[in-house]
Amino acid sequence: MEFNHDELSSPGWLNEEFFQHVLCEYERDPAVRLVGTCQLRPGTKAGDHFASVMYRTTFRYQTGGVEKSINLIMKIKPVAEGMKKELLDDEDFFGKEIRMYTRVLPEMARLMGSIGEEYKYPNLIFASKTPHTIIILEDVSPQGWTMKGLLKSFEDLQPTIDAIAKFHAASIVMQANVRSQFGTDYRCTIADTIRTMRSMTDACFHSFVRFLRYTLNLPELVEPVLKFHGRIDDSLRAAYATSESCANVLIHGDFHFKNLLHLLTGERIVETMFVDYQMCSWSSQVVDLFYLTYMIPEQSVKSSHRDAIIHRYYGKFSSVLRRLNYGGKIPSLTELHAEMLRNGELELFHYIVFSAFRYTDLSKVDSEAFFLGRIENPALQLEEFKATIRTELPRFLYWGIIE
Repeated sequence: MEFNHDELSSPGWLNEEFFQHVLCEYERDPAVRLVGTCQLRPGTKAGDHFASVMYRTTFRYQTGGVEKSINLIMKIKPVAEGMKKELLDDEDFFGKEIRMYTRVLPEMARLMGSIGEEYKYPNLIFASKTPHTIIILEDVSPQGWTMKGLLKSFEDLQPTIDAIAKFHAASIVMQANVRSQFGTDYRCTIADTIRTMRSMTDACFHSFVRFLRYTLNLPELVEPVLKFHGRIDDSLRAAYATSESCANVLIHGDFHFKNLLHLLTGERIVETMFVDYQMCSWSSQVVDLFYLTYMIPEQSVKSSHRDAIIHRYYGKFSSVLRRLNYGGKIPSLTELHAEMLRNGELELFHYIVFSAFRYTDLSKVDSEAFFLGRIENPALQLEEFKATIRTELPRFLYWGIIE
């Protein structure tokens, strides 16, 4: 399946009249006229996103006597009955992302510009929640921005490290300047969202236990994992809660390799920007750091450079806060590592559950069957994953994360 089936056709209201209205608002010119016709096409390959319906298109239009062209990518809230609609009905994910593009990201970019840094994000063209929920962004892929899959080197990961450090630091300064109320406007409900996927998470735990018992022949670690599964709701609530001992920041919250766009010089990644801000939440900074070390690079990069990744992140994060004249307490690198240890159950959850997201090619399976726990985690068949768990699971035991 090359594209998501719900993106092979488009709703009738996505017509030339609607897009002319969009461009009139964008150009602030009621006389904008479309030139020629446009054709909507699927926004991404199947499996590259789930919680929206996406399309791309290119428009030629006239404004002020000048002919222009613009590439667009749009996200629409699903209306067809099914898991996509159920997932998005309970939370205002689109409202949150609209606020990010209209209020938060421009202020972050302004703060970074004030100290000679940049924070890049796709340009918002149009957003609305009535009569239809839609976000339209400039499609930056013609400018060279591209997805790259799991990153293969520490060097290629560095722009991502720097970008998330700037994102976190800017949010702290915005909160301190009372320009944002992230604690209320972006209250973290990610643990609740994960709980709605209980069928999938339970299936991952059950298969992981069988994996330990029969594939790795590690029966002594089965009981600790079963105990962890038994307290998983409390563990996730604690992991996604705000911290009393480290920095609370606006986290991206869905910080994996499919939500990154990269700009390359030759074969080297030189810039990275994030997309899909629907899960942004006020929480401990370490939530994104577990994603940064596992859901973005290849395992070999994490294994060889985990401490260097956190060290580079901390250096950029603390430097940006000082340069922005932040007057509050900046946690030490030691305190950051301690916070990651305290929240180590979330790292283990990544291996047991998020490994399924990391390794499953959703273009080749039914995505709803995946989220219902009917697709076996392919990581369990990989020699790399077997070797990783043989090393990592005892670490969780020795560090007291499981017992």
